[in-house]
Amino acid sequence: MENFPHPPTIILVGAAVVALVFILNRWLFGPLSQILEQRQNETDAARAAFDEAQQKQSERLDAVESRVAESRKESFAIREQAHGEGREHRDRVLAEAREEAAQEIEGARAEIKEQIDAARSQLETDADALAKSIAERVLGRPVDADGGKS
Repeated sequence: MENFPHPPTIILVGAAVVALVFILNRWLFGPLSQILEQRQNETDAARAAFDEAQQKQSERLDAVESRVAESRKESFAIREQAHGEGREHRDRVLAEAREEAAQEIEGARAEIKEQIDAARSQLETDADALAKSIAERVLGRPVDADGGKS
């Protein structure tokens, strides 16, 4: 049994391993585990804070987008109202202008008719006077207005 190690050596090596495990756990692996756990906790807290901030940012963005959409709707409604009022004003002005033009045309027609009637009356008077004058020259004597001899 020469190949088998000496029992006190086995006990000593076992005690050294146990002591080494205890020392490494106490001063190396324990603090290292605490550091890793602390970092993991900080990372989780930072991730949670990031997710919360991202959620708030998303909510704010949605609110801004909804306000922009509402503003667009309002501006479109205002623009449509202004266009409608402009069309109504234009139509009203055009109707008034047409009415004025129709009145002026009717007045001008009446005036032209009066002038035509006056000119016709004047022409008839002038024609009678001219006919009388021609008849007096042709006949060489005065003629009365009813065409008889004087």
